[in-house]
Order: sequence, then C-alpha cells, then structure tokens
Amino acid sequence: MSDEKRTRPRPPLFPFPLSLFPLLAAASLAAAGEVHRWKDADGRVHYGDKPPAGVAAKPVAVPASGPAAKPNPEVTVAESVIRHYDIAGNSVAELNMGVQRAGPVSAATGARVWGVCTWKVTWSYATGGAPGKCVLTRLSVKLDAVIDLPRWTNRGAGPPALQAEWDRFIVALRQHEDGHKDNGVRAANDLANRLRALPPEKDCAVLDAKVRALGERVIDQHRLADQAYDRSTGHGATQGATLK
Repeated sequence: MSDEKRTRPRPPLFPFPLSLFPLLAAASLAAAGEVHRWKDADGRVHYGDKPPAGVAAKPVAVPASGPAAKPNPEVTVAESVIRHYDIAGNSVAELNMGVQRAGPVSAATGARVWGVCTWKVTWSYATGGAPGKCVLTRLSVKLDAVIDLPRWTNRGAGPPALQAEWDRFIVALRQHEDGHKDNGVRAANDLANRLRALPPEKDCAVLDAKVRALGERVIDQHRLADQAYDRSTGHGATQGATLK
C-alpha cells in the first residue's frame, strides 16, 4: 500500500483540569483491579469501582508508579503556557475569596480552585509497507500543557508576613502543577513507545483500528495515574501548595 498520510489529532487527555480538588482514589482501587470508566448521559467521563446500574463500563488499568516511560525521539514536549488570573486582598481569607470569584473552574466539580494544569497529547502517523504488511512509517507525538496560576495584584501593599507566605506558596503550587505536566510527558512517551511496538498487519485499516484502541487505552491509564498523583500529594498539600 502507498505511504498514505493518516493524521489522527486527538482530543485533550483531560477535558477537565487536574489540580486541587477531590478525585478518585485511583491507586487503591487499581490495586484491587476494580477501576472502571464510563460516560454519563451528558457524555462526561467518570471513573470508579462501582459503575451505575445499566451503564456500559470498561475496566481500565493504572500505570505502575516508578520512573517515566523511556524517552522517545518522536515525542515533542512544548513549553508550558502559563495563564494568570488576578486576585487582590490583604489576608488569606480575602485572597481565598478572590479565587472563588476568579479562579479556574474544575469541570469535574464546578468549584473554583487555586491552580490547574491541563495537558493533552496529540499524534499523527503514516502507514505503508510491502503488500500484506502494513506498518507505521511515520509517527509524531506532541505534549502540550496549559497551567493556570493566581497573580496577587496588590502584593506590595500586603502584610510582609503574608507576602513571604505567598512567595513560598506560589513556588509550591507551580511545583505541583509541573508534576501534572510530568505525568503528561510520561503519557506521551508511553504512547509513542507502545505505538512503535505494534506488529505489522496485513491490512492498514486493521492497524488504524489498533492505533485508535491503543491510544484510548493509554489515555485512560494515564488519566488515572494523574488522579493518583493528586491523591498521593493531597492535591499539592504535601508539597506545600496551601496558603496559610
């Protein structure tokens, strides 16, 4: 078959931001082999150990903890896009109120949060090869991330102790969100490595279907891994991402 270009841009890995809000205890559920994925009537994706009655659910696995997937030269990691929202105040309570008015909204809970990292993996590929032996002839995977963070507009007028606490907090918050991006990097490399490991198929349509299925499976797995990261860090609390 000719080396026909087959581009498969993918939707965001996480249609909702992942950060400081309660999430599924994916790690413990995965250990029990009971994590499932399903969609509600509005098309929103959910994860849990007990899908609603009458809803078609698929079991998914959580990647084991450990080092990131082996880097793949076909993966491009873009610089994070940093977006700031403005808040003002002279106390922790007032700054919290500012977040409630202007902070990014969690699509999962509808609540406003201090910061989020939304990452996505997109990929394209081409297939070809000798008759009866279709393989990936080209592969390109890209990781993009957008990080939303607060900006204290009247910091200079705030109490010195609060300024110092803010400076500590904002560094820790960025560290936590960068950790989410690191999970996206793992997902991108894992996907590229696993796509390259696909064996040849007699029909390129069959290979296309396997690429789609593998991509969805990797997305599901790393979606849960990112949730487990929030769980293990207390949504950033263990990294100091709380303003006191």
